[in-house]
Amino acid sequence: MKEATEANISDAVSSKIEKPDASSKSYNNIGETTASSSSDNQEIRNFELMDSLYSAAADGDISKFEEHSKHLDQILTPNGNTILHIHITARQPPRSRISQNMNFVREILGKCPELLWKANKKGETLLHMAARHGHADVAKYLLQECKKKPYQNDQELGIKNTRQMLQMINEAKDTALHEAVRYNHIDLVQLLIDEDRELPYDSNIVGETPLYLAAERGYAEILKKILDICISPADHGPNSRTALHATVIRNDKGMTKLLLDNGSIQKYDKIGWMPLHFAVETGYVEIAKLLLIKDRSTAYKADNKGRIVLHVAARHGRVNIMRELISICPGCCELVDKKGRNVLHYASKSKNRNAARLVLQNPSFRNLINEKDENGNTPFLLSASLLSIINHPKVDRLVFNDRNENAADVSSANRTLWKWHEAIRWLFIRGEISRGRRLMSNDKYGEGKENKSNPEVSSKSKDGNENRNDRSSRDDSVNKARRNELVAATLIATVTYAAGFTVPGGFISEKGPDQGASILIKNAAFKAFVILNSISMILSSLAVLTHLPRCPLDTQKTASVKMRFGKYLICCAMRAMIGAFLSGTCAVLYKDKNLAISACVVPVAMLAFINALSFVII
Repeated sequence: MKEATEANISDAVSSKIEKPDASSKSYNNIGETTASSSSDNQEIRNFELMDSLYSAAADGDISKFEEHSKHLDQILTPNGNTILHIHITARQPPRSRISQNMNFVREILGKCPELLWKANKKGETLLHMAARHGHADVAKYLLQECKKKPYQNDQELGIKNTRQMLQMINEAKDTALHEAVRYNHIDLVQLLIDEDRELPYDSNIVGETPLYLAAERGYAEILKKILDICISPADHGPNSRTALHATVIRNDKGMTKLLLDNGSIQKYDKIGWMPLHFAVETGYVEIAKLLLIKDRSTAYKADNKGRIVLHVAARHGRVNIMRELISICPGCCELVDKKGRNVLHYASKSKNRNAARLVLQNPSFRNLINEKDENGNTPFLLSASLLSIINHPKVDRLVFNDRNENAADVSSANRTLWKWHEAIRWLFIRGEISRGRRLMSNDKYGEGKENKSNPEVSSKSKDGNENRNDRSSRDDSVNKARRNELVAATLIATVTYAAGFTVPGGFISEKGPDQGASILIKNAAFKAFVILNSISMILSSLAVLTHLPRCPLDTQKTASVKMRFGKYLICCAMRAMIGAFLSGTCAVLYKDKNLAISACVVPVAMLAFINALSFVII
């Protein structure tokens, strides 16, 4: 049937050459469909055959494969695993079964040598599986098979085949040595690297070399084997790090010593950090000493941001390492990063008083205290809360940065992050340094005086009419809110003031020593009323005082802080007023406890519900 079809198509093509495409495409489609269908059917038959032989492959039962000896390489799992892949994976390590299992591998390869090089769909060869599962005897036999006939008389060709087997990679670009190192099979590691000591064993898809894997996982024996046997092993890892980076991060002094002579002490990772940077950041003093003694020039090497290891130590407060660095390499204190910051800038930024004190103890470094970075900030401006800097005789407390800000301006911007003792120190310098001396022209008041003397500022003000209008409208809304809060505070103060003289229950009118006293004076709820009412009155009065004065030198931020504080006082006063009302109600209803409790619980529950509802809605 197929031959007849081909003949008909051939006649059609020869008789009418100008229309060959339709017939040829039709024939090709038929052929491709037939081939694809037959291939799918063959795969299904192979999978079914593998299912029936799977247990035999796992157990090493050679008798089940006698009748299939001619097509052993076609018996595959859906992932492309051969019967030897299954056997090596399922093979148990006890020595009592080595002879039997090796017979299965030996006989299967004798019947089908092609299986030696056959990989599954993940690119994993038999050597990969043996290395992963720790079967050194299987790996040794597989490498011997690479040198057998027809290569046993050609030593160079046998070595070439062995090297090719060792270099075969899976889809993750792992070699057999990667697998052996990853699962800590030291006997397999020695076997594989003994076969070819010149192989560098490059990195896999994530950048890991076998040497880096051993270093990162802490396999000291494997690391030593690779360094002792391999001639020039590759040592790089992910993020451009090296094996020395990995051992330093692990704080492994022994492995670090082994790698010091490997030439990677000055190698940078992706962010420009050498192993010494990591030792300093993590505070590993002994490791840092080892690296410094080996090569002190690393103390002067900068990362991608221009930071040397001394900057990193100051930033993280590693005072012990700073002391070692300064004693071994004192010249590194003069270096600055790409932003112009020296070691004292970093110590000030971290607010570590010990780090700052260590630098300032050395008289030759005292000039660092007034050095400016690219923004004109000195260490004093970055942190005016460190006593070692505030009290230093060489510090310039009246210095301004490039934005015309002094220490009071810079510090007040970050005051919310301060601790209580830092705030006290800031108040200590307030008497000497006043805020806003050069920033007055930026405020609403005093704007004209400096602008007249500065033509650049006056020209900018002419071009910025729209910004000024926006600022004025914003000021109007702020003033309106301030007036509303002032009215609310005044009302609360008035009500609580009046309630203090018209107490619940009335006064004693009968003549006697208690005349004019409150009738409920011995009632606990009444006492709570008096206290809460007084608190509400005081807080509301303070809120009024907060909103009344307006200093001409107040910046927008200062006015905003005052408004927030006044609003907080009003909220507290309202809560105290509500408490006074509830306690006064309880005092009046003291004879009916159920009604008194209801009068207190119901309003409180309603307030809590409304607050929760508003929180959910917002």
